[in-house]
Amino acid sequence: MKINILILPLLIASIIFLGCIETQEENTFYEENGTLNTSFSIVDIPVKYASVNGIDIGYREIGSGEPLVMIMYFSGTMDMYNDTFISKLADGHRVIIFDNRGMGYSTDNEDNFSLSLFASDTAGLMDTLDLSSANIFGSSMGASIAQELTLEYPDKVDRLILSSSAYSLDISQTDVLRSKLQNISLNPRSDPVLSKYAAANLEWNGTYDRLPGINSKVLLLVGNDDMLTPADISVEMAEQIPDAQLILFDSVGHCGEQYLPKEYADAIIDFLSVNTNENAELIKG
Repeated sequence: MKINILILPLLIASIIFLGCIETQEENTFYEENGTLNTSFSIVDIPVKYASVNGIDIGYREIGSGEPLVMIMYFSGTMDMYNDTFISKLADGHRVIIFDNRGMGYSTDNEDNFSLSLFASDTAGLMDTLDLSSANIFGSSMGASIAQELTLEYPDKVDRLILSSSAYSLDISQTDVLRSKLQNISLNPRSDPVLSKYAAANLEWNGTYDRLPGINSKVLLLVGNDDMLTPADISVEMAEQIPDAQLILFDSVGHCGEQYLPKEYADAIIDFLSVNTNENAELIKG
């Protein structure tokens, strides 16, 4: 299986390395008249609600253009997205962020949690918003959900971006992550909703054998200091997915979009804006 690597100016030794910063960047967003607004904040965007699978999902929409649906990581809410990351993506895309069931503004019911259910929630939200398809971004657990969405609802996914992804938690590379989730799942003092999420992740059967069935173009983003979903997992995934590109960020840990918001957003924007078959280099056979 060949890996497609997107050609960007900072291509080094056949893998893309980007510099690391310690703090999040200043928030930026462009007004309709083209002037720069440095006071953009996600929490200032009104929350809307959609009825999906017997629950209410809280979501926000920012920007206009091709839709880009963002799936959140474990224990996160949409208020926690990096403002610069979202604002840069929204400067040319209709960005849709939402809280997974039982988190933030979204309600829960008695359904048993599973990654397949979370994928169904995402598909249902898209239906409510009259989105027959969209570009999809998922980070960490959100990347696992995004894989299930792509495999279970292939017509709904245009291009797929996976940050800090894994194809299974039952592999040696995810020992640290699995241990953390087991502690949450088994600890009686844990938040009940987070315990259900932890159990759902631990019960996930993974996607490795199904990855060759992904028909969408895929961009994998990972930091080489990611201790929870190490970079070699993304390399393995890129080898399994028919049309995959991999960008490795130097000195960046888990969910790197929180630490390199501009660089991650630029990589995503480039991926969504070019014909990757004509603008990619085959670097590994």
